[in-house]
Amino acid sequence: MVQIIYRHYQRTDDSQLTNLFNRAFQMNGGGFVRTSKGLNWRYIQSPNFEPEMIQIAEDVHNKIIVGAVYVNLIEKVRFNKRLYRVADINDVASLPEYTQMGIATNLMQKALDYMAKKDCDLSILNADLKGIAREMIYLKFGYQDFDQRLISFGISKARSLIKNFPIFIALIPIFLCYSYIPRFLVKIQLKFKSTVRTLSYKIFHNTGHDIYRAVANKIIPKYFNGVPLYPREKMLWSRVQVPAKRHYPSYVLIFKDNEVIGGSCITYKNIYAFKYGIKIRVGIIHEVFMEKKKFPTKKDLKNAYKFLIDKIMQAARERNIGGFFYNGSADETDLIRAFRFSCFLSFKSGIIMIKRLKKSLTPLKNNQPLFIPTYISLGFP
Repeated sequence: MVQIIYRHYQRTDDSQLTNLFNRAFQMNGGGFVRTSKGLNWRYIQSPNFEPEMIQIAEDVHNKIIVGAVYVNLIEKVRFNKRLYRVADINDVASLPEYTQMGIATNLMQKALDYMAKKDCDLSILNADLKGIAREMIYLKFGYQDFDQRLISFGISKARSLIKNFPIFIALIPIFLCYSYIPRFLVKIQLKFKSTVRTLSYKIFHNTGHDIYRAVANKIIPKYFNGVPLYPREKMLWSRVQVPAKRHYPSYVLIFKDNEVIGGSCITYKNIYAFKYGIKIRVGIIHEVFMEKKKFPTKKDLKNAYKFLIDKIMQAARERNIGGFFYNGSADETDLIRAFRFSCFLSFKSGIIMIKRLKKSLTPLKNNQPLFIPTYISLGFP
């Protein structure tokens, strides 16, 4: 008979946790691969980490970890001009042979107990809209659908994609017709836009952390709900003291009259599908922001976004990134239109769910697009 005990993280758990998540997520065909070093950076080295933030289920007879759930950074987040203490749920997983045993449900309850202990107001997570976990666990615990996410995917360097995945060579005509030629025409068009002619840019590869942090902290909260700021400690952890070159940030800053009015940050990850022998380098856009008040019309703003997207693609090419994506709110309509005009494919991804942990709190209303850091939506900073 299987005997499961529940406990929190211990220093000797790293290798087993790595195996747990790789097995749990690779069984769906592929995804990002965890390593012990990366996992340790992602959670244990994060600001104000406590062992109770990782809840673990262990089969005591076989001495193996069979399930786990992580509580992300507990931070103060602003919704509609009010500050809330928010905790995030990430990487809910169990080994394939231990599913349907109530393990994930028990782990979620223990994570929620920890959040209550830390006096949190809200809990937030990213779920698959059609996934079993949303239906069988999250909804039953009182999480509610809050924000639809949309992925915008673009190709910056087809040669890099073909090198990693030779079957893409057959798609060269599509790349030319759908991506390269239209984007070339967009670049020409932008040269004649008066709004764009006043803009300039700079690209920083693994430098410029402080200037980027200051500008992002200033601009993003103006136009988004749910923004956790980046104090220096958090910036050092997420963008500076990183475990591998793929996590080095590339910053794109947009200037108007020598003032920074917009920017973006990209890194990359390797996607593996071991079953098919596939490894693809994919870039991740962590945030895209613009000082909208600098543009009198939506058309001007859209052209500014197109200019920024073009420079993001340039930064991606400089890092030999073949394709990259942005996972943002479906309510970011101006940005989404700019991505589509720049020949990005757009499709629905996950759904952000929020649970009120205190009955006295009134239901949240999202009167601005919701900003979700990639350490919540994708599981890494």
